[in-house]
Amino acid sequence: MQGMHGHYASSMAQDEADVILAVGVRFSDRATGKKSRYAKNAKIIHLDLDFSEINKNIPVEVGVCGDIVDSFKRLADAVPGAVHPAWDALVTALRAKENESYIKTDKLTPKRVIDIINAETTPETVIATDVGQHQMWAAQYCDFRAPRKMVSSGGLGTMGFGLGAAIGASVGSGCKTVLITGDGSFGMNLNELATAVSIGAPVTVVIFNNGVLGMVRQWQTLFFNKHYSSTTLNRKTDFVKLAEAFGAQGFYADTPETFTEVFRKAYATSEPCVIDCRIDPNEFVLPMLPPGGSIDDIITEKEA
Repeated sequence: MQGMHGHYASSMAQDEADVILAVGVRFSDRATGKKSRYAKNAKIIHLDLDFSEINKNIPVEVGVCGDIVDSFKRLADAVPGAVHPAWDALVTALRAKENESYIKTDKLTPKRVIDIINAETTPETVIATDVGQHQMWAAQYCDFRAPRKMVSSGGLGTMGFGLGAAIGASVGSGCKTVLITGDGSFGMNLNELATAVSIGAPVTVVIFNNGVLGMVRQWQTLFFNKHYSSTTLNRKTDFVKLAEAFGAQGFYADTPETFTEVFRKAYATSEPCVIDCRIDPNEFVLPMLPPGGSIDDIITEKEA
């Protein structure tokens, strides 16, 4: 993943590339950052089913309109194989630098939560998200081992999307489903727990509970001199009791050890479960390209 909250390695590699093959992308500003600065060294080949998307946001060297699978296969067959040791070494170094940036801690961080989910779930598990910081963390850290296993509203910003989507995904796929959500998003449509219980949907809800509207608060911290407005929730919701009131199972976790224990219990059942995970409100989604900024302005760590 690259762009505003993309991986450091992929974002930097994209900036260093001399050719980019873009398959079914829109080149939105969330993906490119400042468009006049985007991939300045690259010639771009854009493959898309919709002709209107080609050259709409980013000028390209070659535009190919057609069925994605067929066109991509024909392109791949036409290009001879090659090895590029220098490029491979660069990407390896960028990945190593990204891995070094992960802070080692005993606390229950978003990455630790998702690492545990990765370790305890099967490849067939569907991951659904709501909207906010947790959505970006899921995109960054979830280890998808099979296709079509992420259900998210993408850039549409639909807080409250997640629970209904998770229920639908579990019914439609017949697979265990994990919803990664936040306390703000979950509050939008938590009443759908009644539906989940009524139909016995095997959904495990993991709430990243930091007591704030995290993504907006992150912007207020970084770009508005910590002028916080309407982002500290000050709610007293007991999500464990709430889950039980709907007839679901409820759990609480504030350490990696307790989360591992309760997630195993929740995932092992065929009933809806809710896990309240207490997350530091000062956890940020990083790296980040500032709005209107470019790869030159990438933020990789919080200021003290």
